[in-house]
Amino acid sequence: MKSEPSWFWRVLLTIDQSANVIFAPILNLFVQGRGAKFGDEDETLSSVFGKNVRSGTCRLCTIMCRLLHWLDKGHCEKSIETDEGTPNE
Repeated sequence: MKSEPSWFWRVLLTIDQSANVIFAPILNLFVQGRGAKFGDEDETLSSVFGKNVRSGTCRLCTIMCRLLHWLDKGHCEKSIETDEGTPNE
């Protein structure tokens, strides 16, 4: 049986998803070509960062994932939500 995420974890997730929407106009300036776009209210920043690192379409995303890697090894790769946001084409 899988346990429910804690209240604190759900609040952090909500803040992360909200930041994805709020900062989308700025962050999308760094996405090249057909990279994954920021702004989906159900996707985390780390998921979009990870998608763009995979496709090599955002240098800022690479930097952010390297920073997050210090806190949690492979964080962006583990955070990719294939069922949310825009896919890399």
